[in-house]
Amino acid sequence: MTPDLSTPISGTPGNDSANNATRLLTALHRRGGTATRAELTADLDSGRSAISYALADLVERGLVTVDERPQQTATGAMAGTGGGRGRPSHLVSVAPTSPIVIAVHLRVDTLDVSAFELGGTMLRIEREAVEPSPDVEMTMHRIGRLVRLIAEESRRPCIGVGVSLPSPVRATDGYALAPRHMNWSGIPARDLVAAELADAPALRGLPVHVGNDANLAALAEHVHGAGKEARNMLFVTTEHIGIGGGLISSGRLFTGASGYAMEVGHTTANPGGEPCRCGARGCLETEADPRALLRAAGRLDTPTTGLEYRARVVLVDAAAGDPVAREAADTVSGRVGAGLAVLVNLLDPDRIVLGGLLARLLVVAPEPLSNALHERSFLERAVAVPVVAAALSAPALVGAAELALTPLLA
Repeated sequence: MTPDLSTPISGTPGNDSANNATRLLTALHRRGGTATRAELTADLDSGRSAISYALADLVERGLVTVDERPQQTATGAMAGTGGGRGRPSHLVSVAPTSPIVIAVHLRVDTLDVSAFELGGTMLRIEREAVEPSPDVEMTMHRIGRLVRLIAEESRRPCIGVGVSLPSPVRATDGYALAPRHMNWSGIPARDLVAAELADAPALRGLPVHVGNDANLAALAEHVHGAGKEARNMLFVTTEHIGIGGGLISSGRLFTGASGYAMEVGHTTANPGGEPCRCGARGCLETEADPRALLRAAGRLDTPTTGLEYRARVVLVDAAAGDPVAREAADTVSGRVGAGLAVLVNLLDPDRIVLGGLLARLLVVAPEPLSNALHERSFLERAVAVPVVAAALSAPALVGAAELALTPLLA
């Protein structure tokens, strides 16, 4: 069955809540693509008839399926029946006929392109190495080739492409302002990717959505990962060079007026520390990224190839008891805590999620980070802010898929 997306998903007749079918689809998506009818009814706080109309609409469109067999809870009782009494709850799942989106994550050293379905489920992935300072035109050709390959082999309708880039991205037109670590000046990323798809009839004119990688990772962690249910979630991460971050404010991704908000790497973490390319000293990205950890351990921070791996080795050595590596981990952990304290005072988050190398640092050296955060943030002393490690293995890629799915769920 080919899903019918030609008309907007309808709401329930006579119900004044906005679009019950879309709300149900969103709830199913946030639950990972599978949930019992009872769970979805509770999520929407709607009556059985409202859910019935919404499910019928989505089933007819080929977006979901309903398994009519009763579902068992962990204790063996019927799900949603109060210990086995009442009507059984049926399992609702994303249909195999539902549309997909294709997500692209361009990193300094790798290019990932993947197909996702509703629920945030990755269906397949293609990964290729990226050489230092890659050519823009050739990189766009590679993205186009992999998107076309995955779209053709998926044999399911594709409704959009999401692209994650290591750059601030202008919200209005997908212009990547400064992919500096790629040694590129600004590029019209959305237009370039769209042009690469123009020769494929099934992809021509497909919406292309572009976002900053850290922002998209924050979005993914909030929807599917360690930031679930947080109201104001601060996400901070590092993988290669520099530090990025994102903010979920009142449940929504905060990008500022133009899309350039949350350049957290330029928060001061160590006054008088290393000079930063922004002109200041002691910025978080110069004091706590993989290069900083390598320098603190007395190890080379060049070449840039394999930086993250070499920094992870320092943390492995620290956990194994190497005194120099241990001191380096503690030093950088304290700097991260100092930078987070500034951000907590500004943003008042109710959860901090650390990704990439910072998530590993949190496991190896949690106390210096916690101590610096507590000592330097008056808000943290008033209400302790949980700091947790990211839960997703590829959050920026998942976030790119979220970006492309937004029109279907909005």
